[in-house]
Parts: sequence; structure tokens; C-alpha cells
Amino acid sequence: MNGKVKNFRKWAVLLVVLLAATALFIGCGEDDGDEPTITVASKPWTEQMILGNMVLDLLDHHGYPVQDRIGLGESDVIRPAIYSDEVDIYWEYTGTTLTTFMHHEPVGDPDEAYQLVKDWDKEENDLVWLEYSEANNAYVLLMREDDAADKGIENISDLAAYINENPGELVLGCNEVFYEREDGVQGIEETYGFEFGDDNITFLATGLYYDALRQGSVDVAEGFGTDGRIPAFDLVIVEDDQDFFPVYNPAPVVRQEILDAYPEIEEIINELTRLLDHQTLTELNEEVDIHEIEPEDVAETFLRDNGLID
Repeated sequence: MNGKVKNFRKWAVLLVVLLAATALFIGCGEDDGDEPTITVASKPWTEQMILGNMVLDLLDHHGYPVQDRIGLGESDVIRPAIYSDEVDIYWEYTGTTLTTFMHHEPVGDPDEAYQLVKDWDKEENDLVWLEYSEANNAYVLLMREDDAADKGIENISDLAAYINENPGELVLGCNEVFYEREDGVQGIEETYGFEFGDDNITFLATGLYYDALRQGSVDVAEGFGTDGRIPAFDLVIVEDDQDFFPVYNPAPVVRQEILDAYPEIEEIINELTRLLDHQTLTELNEEVDIHEIEPEDVAETFLRDNGLID
């Protein structure tokens, strides 16, 4: 009897060891990237959350394991996360990478800017830029449509001439970052040969300048090219006739390891990107900022309406 008990215990211990080893082997296989989860992130504002949710829903629809990190943080948060493999894909802007990470001078040609950031990120960080959207979310200067027409201002050269002839009249609304950036107020004034003057600058939190401009608290305001509040508030973009502002085309940036595991997702996502022209992205942003529809609902509706998900 004792011998049988000893043998039973011996085989029981061996079975436990074998089961543990099997579990460890399976776990290692998953960690080694056989079926890696795709962590999708975005920055925490309207356009980014729409774009991030589109990719998240699209990949999930096609059966890929995904993790939601939408709204994770700005580029200074997401970049370290994708470098450390905590994030696998997010939408970035060509102009942001050029000026912030590459410390490159601004580039106004979309194809040139895209090729520069694509080559740099692949060589330096093993990151792949998929196709870019033709939508350009660049910085812009805005005015009320009727006010710009009354003053005969269509482009920034017209604005510069008006300010030089009427110093101290027009007030600019912007945030402090835009005021200090080389591709912001300082660079605009130098390029176009005019100056707002310190007493004619009103600093506002990001996004508040649209309401301030509409209500007449300021006369000119910083903005973003695809913001849905521009058409909704009857604002007009003052044309950058000297191509001062760099282009900011959005594109999905993916870790090479994820594309190696799932090479087919490149075309799946590129099919989406090709649908996102400037007007379309502006209208999607308007759905959130004006009509107060949640970004995830706007993203899902767009995917369904365009036959990308059932």
C-alpha cells in the first residue's frame, strides 16, 4: 500500500511539473509575439480620438487582438510609449515629427515632408509610416468671415499690410506655445514683415480662441486647418500665401514588429486613410465639437457608412 502511495505521489508531482512546464511554454510563445496584441493609442483631442477609434474598431472588426489606449496623451507621452513597445500604433502628423522630433526646418510640400519623416523614423526607431491623409491639420490664422471681407483681407500679406497701416487695431488670440514657436507668431511676423505688438496679444487656452473670435473678443486667432468649428462659426482661414506654415498631414505610425506579425493590416488601414480627405475630416470633427457626438460613435458610423465594418 505504501509503495502504491509513493508511486501515486511521484506521478502526481511529475504531472504537476509537466503541466507547469506546458503552461510556461505556451505563455512564452505568446510573449514572443506569435499572437501579439495591438495597442492602439491617440492624443487626447477630437481629431485624434476619432482617428484612433477608427483604427481600433477596424482592427477589432477584422479579428485582431487590440488594446484601447485612446486619449493616452500628447506626443511627448505617446512617443516614449511606442519606443518602449507599450504602444503599437497611433496617428502622428508630419509637421510634428519634423519640427519636434527631428528638429528639422518646416517643410511645406506634403510629399517631401512625408518622405523625410518616413525615412527618419524607419532608420532611427524602426517605425513605419503608413499612407498619409491629404487632410492638412496645419496651424492657420482665422478671422470672422464678414470682418475679413470688410477689411479686404484674404491672405496673410493682406493682414500684414492692414496691421502696418492700422497699428494697435487688431487683437490676436492664441496660446503661449503658438506665440513662442518658430512656426508660430514669431515666425509669421518675421516672414511677412509686421508685428501685432505685446498689447495686442490675448493668451487663451487651446481651443478657446474659436469662441473668442466668434464673439468678437479678438480679431484674429490661431486655429487648426481641419477644425470643424471654422465652417460652423462662419470663420475664414487667412491664406498663407508665402507657404510659411509647415504641413501637418496625419498618418498611422506602426511598430515594425507588429507589421511583421500582421503584414495585411497595412492595406486594411491604408484603405481607411484614403477616404480621409480635408473636407471629410473637418466634417467629422464638426460632428464632435459642434453636434456633441462622442468620438467613438462618429468613428464607428463613418466606418459603417463606408462599408469598412459591418
